[in-house]
Amino acid sequence: MTLSRREWLGGLAASTVVASSSWAQARGGSVVQLPELEERFAALVSASQRAGVVWRVSREGQIIGAGAVGVHANDAVFRLYSMTRAITSVAGLRLIEAGTLALADPLERYLPEFASPRVLRDPRSGSLETTAAQRSIRILDLFTYTAGFGYAPEYPQGLGLRRDDVLGLRLSTAEGIRNLAKFPLLFEPGAKWHYGFCSDVLGRVIEVITGETLAQALRRLVCGPLEMRDTDFHAPPGRLAAAFARREGRLVDVTSQLPKSSDYERPGRLHSGGGGLVATAEDYWKFCEMLRRGGEGPKGRLLATSTVEAMLGNRMLPEQGPLFWHQRVRSPAMSGGGWGLGIGVRVAPVDDGVLRSPVGEAFWGGLAGTGFFIHRPSGVSAVVMTQYLGPDGDDPVLMMRDVVYRALLPTGGLT
Repeated sequence: MTLSRREWLGGLAASTVVASSSWAQARGGSVVQLPELEERFAALVSASQRAGVVWRVSREGQIIGAGAVGVHANDAVFRLYSMTRAITSVAGLRLIEAGTLALADPLERYLPEFASPRVLRDPRSGSLETTAAQRSIRILDLFTYTAGFGYAPEYPQGLGLRRDDVLGLRLSTAEGIRNLAKFPLLFEPGAKWHYGFCSDVLGRVIEVITGETLAQALRRLVCGPLEMRDTDFHAPPGRLAAAFARREGRLVDVTSQLPKSSDYERPGRLHSGGGGLVATAEDYWKFCEMLRRGGEGPKGRLLATSTVEAMLGNRMLPEQGPLFWHQRVRSPAMSGGGWGLGIGVRVAPVDDGVLRSPVGEAFWGGLAGTGFFIHRPSGVSAVVMTQYLGPDGDDPVLMMRDVVYRALLPTGGLT
């Protein structure tokens, strides 16, 4: 069974994108410079809130704010963690457009180990009692994060699921996902949005379809066409940014304490589609620009505009939410949030003194202080990179939203 284009777009109407004549040329309008952004990031560094910050902001393809302060150079390579998900999703959507994958397909068509899944009756109780799932996991469930997967700490301790059983560096991607298939689901497929291994499983599906490692497939399907030369599952020698945290009022290097979703420093066997990539701010800005431009990249069209609209349209029903961050910590950036196809989307305007964000924004972030947002109606693509662990990890991207939207959107323009 496959879905028609109308069905898999979820009823969204296609629209025409007016592309600029070259990749980084503005479509018109005045240039807005953002000195306040640099001032605020520099203040973070001066106050030992961050060791370094690198950022890119553009409007209609023209850079209106960019720079690097502190210890991180412009060409530093950062661990993306959860910002990997959107890239994996684009690779999967390219396979759908090519006709080799469909959102309605059952997961067991590609990964037989997930046939006849079982579901925990009550994952919160710690009980190990399971029941047969009411239906198969579908490919759509992987994109919408409704497959029933969580992360290892959320499974009952008695099951014995450890993170390294799925995302261990000693494993290949195939081995890790086969291990995951041995465990029951937390929820019925399609019933609830939940942060978890969905993009990792999608990454393995991509490997099966293409006959490539996920690293090879992402280079061919996404990074190569977008000229994202420094995006991979490991960094070029000497360019991987160190990570920091605040301890007793000062920054300390915590690089060795970071969880690994790939080796990051050298080629490895594990390629996590949910968190293993590294990239520069420039590379990720190119990815954001492709989505803002409705699928057009520097070498031509990567995705159909209708596919991008489907990706950036909300798929989360109220009863499936709420949207939350890693380890169920509710970041201020999640307010008014829904979920598209592997990416966060803003379904309600927010201006609460912490988060300023308009309807239609696409966004997400990463565990170690990276963040991005795209607002196609106003032509904005923005990326900020740090490497930082702490409860205030989203502060730079919240600052960036505040500065950018105050400069570019009129009063009341968040709707």
